[in-house]
Amino acid sequence: MCNLRSATQRRWVVPAVLVGATLLLGACESGAPKEAAAPAVVEPVAKPAEQAPTPLLSFNALMVGLVDNAGHVLWDVEKKGFAPKNEADWVEVEDHAVQLAAASTLLQMPGTGQADAGWVKQVGWKSSAEAMGKAGLAANAAAKARDMEALVKANSEVVAACESCHKQFKPELPSEGLAHQRPHSESHKSNR
Repeated sequence: MCNLRSATQRRWVVPAVLVGATLLLGACESGAPKEAAAPAVVEPVAKPAEQAPTPLLSFNALMVGLVDNAGHVLWDVEKKGFAPKNEADWVEVEDHAVQLAAASTLLQMPGTGQADAGWVKQVGWKSSAEAMGKAGLAANAAAKARDMEALVKANSEVVAACESCHKQFKPELPSEGLAHQRPHSESHKSNR
């Protein structure tokens, strides 16, 4: 029995001594003041100056293919037989209103046309583009709400923005009637 006890004690003594020694060494180290490590300084990496994107089209192409076409989808809802008749018609109005809002941003960057860079710098160009964008957003909100009265009001704001810009920048050559994708939706094909 005596041998068993000493064997059992020995089996526990070695790990206990190791644990005690580890704690003792840890206590000695923690008692000594340590110098705080200096935080690593992360220097910002200088990025090359990014250039603003340039539209791939002239303002005239953008006006004919996007703005004029989208505007007519909105304005046509006021014509007899062209008011939105179903969900697809309303969604189409929403989409074209978004196109006007997006085009307003593109019109604030110089396009590829000969006069485009000069127009962007002139007083009135940016405010006309912004007014068209706000009117496009208002038309989109009206279409989402299925609110015809609000859509008609937004449409008049689109007209005002377009007329203001054309009077100042391009009175002699409007894009009216050059490109339209009518009839716009399936429900209006019979109205052509």
